Amino acid sequence: MSKATIGDVAKAAGVSKKTVSRVLNNEPGVRKETRDAVTTAIKKLDYIPNLNARRLRTNQSYLIGVLYIDYPTNFYGSLILNGAIKACDKLGYDLLIRPFASENPAGEIATTLRHMVERSNVDGFIVVPPLCEDQAVIAALEETGTPIVKIASLDDTSSYCLHSDEVEGAQLAVEHLINLGHSKIGFLNYLVGHAAGKWRYEGYQQALTKYGIKENPDWVAQFVYGENTLEQACRKLLCQENRPTAIFTANDASAAVVYRIASQLKLRIPYDLSVVGFDDDPAALNLWPPLTTIKQPVAELGYNAATILIEQIIRHQAKRELPLSPSELVVRNSTGPLLE
Repeated sequence: MSKATIGDVAKAAGVSKKTVSRVLNNEPGVRKETRDAVTTAIKKLDYIPNLNARRLRTNQSYLIGVLYIDYPTNFYGSLILNGAIKACDKLGYDLLIRPFASENPAGEIATTLRHMVERSNVDGFIVVPPLCEDQAVIAALEETGTPIVKIASLDDTSSYCLHSDEVEGAQLAVEHLINLGHSKIGFLNYLVGHAAGKWRYEGYQQALTKYGIKENPDWVAQFVYGENTLEQACRKLLCQENRPTAIFTANDASAAVVYRIASQLKLRIPYDLSVVGFDDDPAALNLWPPLTTIKQPVAELGYNAATILIEQIIRHQAKRELPLSPSELVVRNSTGPLLE
């Protein structure tokens, strides 16, 4: 059986080939009934667009890139990719994946990105944290005129920026501890300089304020990744005579360190110390007891980022306000009522 053509789709849907093309390119101004008829015909005929022809006709590559820092167990980046791939499959685009090593200098990354735009003619980029906070990288992309969408960036003035409601997520974590009777709640954060660290600290503070609990600076440890060790910060928090009875960590990796130091100090989780993390890393289930944490809709962020980027490429829409995706408290066995 011969492959279906765009003419076959047009005939089956009762429209012109131009209308089919507009639907394939996700262009505005097509009535819902017409779009549905074309979509049904495409599925029925198992029509696969000729991407090379589309590229020649529109001078687009139909290729978007995802840029991220690669590190062991980077589940966040993996979920972003899963969501972006689903959006690309739906909208007829391909995805170019470009990880960078954490030790790559910003200038080197910027040079690589310029070469990528020249070689691959990428239509746009999704930039994942912490790379989206690197001003040299963002400046290099903006110089090429390539549309970008950033995920969880502090600077949302120059381009689209998507993120979940991390402030609310942190509030949920701390309020959970407060409702269990805890008022001596510590905060461990090595994400200073990143949006996640800022927003999660704000949520911690807002929850304490809401319940009339004064923040104790001795129970807060914040620093830039690499300038201090998690072990030292965690040990300092837990070795105080007046130590916290609960700790909220800015990510699950930090919570795992809390587990290790608590074990060395013979503190039992959750009886002597309750712990809440953030991210719902798959490894959280492998900790014992399993970690209570905050789950973000990361795959949804990847899907929405790709969808909005492609929409921006096709329709040249101006920047608009984007809703925050909600976070969710996942209660497991690392938190318990205050026993004092």
